[in-house]
Amino acid sequence: MIPRILYGYIIREFLLIFAAALGGFILVCLIGDAAERLSEFIDAKAPARLILLFYLNLIPYYLIYVLPASSLIATLFTLGQMTRHNEITAMLASGISLFRIFRPLLALMIIVSGVSFVIDETIVPAANERKSDIYDYQIRGITRPLREIRSSVDYQGNDRRRWVAGTFNLFSRSLEEVKLFQFSGQPESPHIDYRIDARSAFYSPDSGWIFREGILRYFKDRASGESVVRFSSLLLPHLTEKPADFVIEADEPQDMTFKKLQEAIERKKRNGIVTIRDEVELWQKTSLPAANLIIVVFGAPLAAMRRRIGPGMGIALGIVVYMVYMGSFFLTRSMGYSGFINPPAAAWVSNVIFAAGGILIFFKVRR
Repeated sequence: MIPRILYGYIIREFLLIFAAALGGFILVCLIGDAAERLSEFIDAKAPARLILLFYLNLIPYYLIYVLPASSLIATLFTLGQMTRHNEITAMLASGISLFRIFRPLLALMIIVSGVSFVIDETIVPAANERKSDIYDYQIRGITRPLREIRSSVDYQGNDRRRWVAGTFNLFSRSLEEVKLFQFSGQPESPHIDYRIDARSAFYSPDSGWIFREGILRYFKDRASGESVVRFSSLLLPHLTEKPADFVIEADEPQDMTFKKLQEAIERKKRNGIVTIRDEVELWQKTSLPAANLIIVVFGAPLAAMRRRIGPGMGIALGIVVYMVYMGSFFLTRSMGYSGFINPPAAAWVSNVIFAAGGILIFFKVRR
């Protein structure tokens, strides 16, 4: 009974500070962003309704980054106050171990980490798209590109195929002035297996891609040259690309879900494109939500040390630790971008270091 009451007390105190810190951090982020864009809003005479919608859709993006900071400050403040008022000492004297005191916070952070991952997967991509739509097309007045009709198409398809076309029309499922290249061999020295130059290509849901009025050049090898076949109609049912693949998509990894980004990486790899930046961003989609748990693993024993941490000191210490964490996070990410370390390490090394540091501090405090 006592642990249950104790856990309820710890979680209640934690959540009060957590909610206040989270609201404060988001407010600071929004105010900072508004100060930077204020002149643009004034010049564009943006209605208050659009500005409000823009910032409502900006909140999920900031939320992913400020959740760890809020978790850390709430941990340092809650446990620091309990240490200051000798509540931690009383619990230890009554036979409750330090780990059991920390356990409700760790369990809560596992939930927060999971919620953070779900938000990043479901809410952030859609909110980012709406935010960009409001800012670029409704406030700044930039001409909206047609997603369904494109010109100068250059698309890396599946199985090392490259599509080049003058125009694309999703409504008619067609490409005009189209060229298709099929590559093989090593990415460093690719070989063209065949090339198609056609007046148009049409996609049939039942049959596949049909090329009209063109030339098929088949290259057996570099020594024997090429074979040329002229055709009025050529059906290639094995091509796996669909018309929707040629629609303009968001290129930013944060605008993609984990699965969508993973598929984009696999497609680029098949076409010999360097994907190291995308891979770092992919691993970051798992490491950043996990930071909520990791940073509490580091902060909880720090707050329970003999030194008494007041409210102001707890907030200041939390901000400093968070800045150090994010500094190391962005540093290792940059190292991953440059290829100095591999993508998983680039995304996770900060978590590993802070988790190890938290465990060492825990055993020190425990003694």
